[in-house]
Amino acid sequence: MKKPNIWICTCVHLLLYMTVAAYSSEIGNPITDDIKKISLLKQNIPKDYKITISYIPKEASGMCWVKLNVFHLEMSLKGLAQKFGNISSNKDNIGTFVQILQEMRYHMGRSLEDSMIEFECHYIEEMWYTAKYFEFVEDFFNTANSSREAEDCEPLPCPTSTKTTIISTTTASPGSRHHSTNEKQNGSSDAIEKGAFLSKVVESSLLSLLSIPFIAVLFLLVWKIKSRRNAPQTERSVEEGPALFSGEEAHIPPLDVEISEKNRLNIIRAV
Repeated sequence: MKKPNIWICTCVHLLLYMTVAAYSSEIGNPITDDIKKISLLKQNIPKDYKITISYIPKEASGMCWVKLNVFHLEMSLKGLAQKFGNISSNKDNIGTFVQILQEMRYHMGRSLEDSMIEFECHYIEEMWYTAKYFEFVEDFFNTANSSREAEDCEPLPCPTSTKTTIISTTTASPGSRHHSTNEKQNGSSDAIEKGAFLSKVVESSLLSLLSIPFIAVLFLLVWKIKSRRNAPQTERSVEEGPALFSGEEAHIPPLDVEISEKNRLNIIRAV
């Protein structure tokens, strides 16, 4: 009775092993201890170093998250490896991950390219610090080794904003793309407001220049009216002529005094 049980257990374990092996070959992720090298890369690369990566968030890709990120992660790691010398251990460790990603792409086949085209509008390009970048790399490999990729990937509707390059230290989300678009719109609105303000200033200055001739004409009219009012007074003074008594004529005694003097002389002669 014990031998049949042993054979049954052996068959069950064999079937489980074949299932795991078939699944591992399907997604192309060899299970190795190379993932532990990620912690070494974190320590060897400066914390304030920024690494460019293009990716799709999990909420936009669902079960196809690993499949849609494998190619761009490979390209990002290749670019990072070129920053180190040929004898650098960092370059060797990064090369190990690049080789794993290439094997994964090989097993995924041509369906990978078709899926990337369908999800093209959902890719986000950002620059992450070292810790955040390698946390993403570690999450990628852990997810690839523990989950099964869906054969058919159904993309979500494309966002209204276009793909932009963002320098950020926080986790990216669709709201970040909308934020950058709003900044551009705000910048254009500010430029329009500045242009409108300058046009108003120019318009007001032109109006002030045009008002100067009208003010001058107004002053001339006032001056002519005042000059015409003063003209009759001068004409009257000319028509009245000189004064009735002037010079010595003003000192001639009155006529009655002269007559009384002549009478006094005649009386003296008669006597």
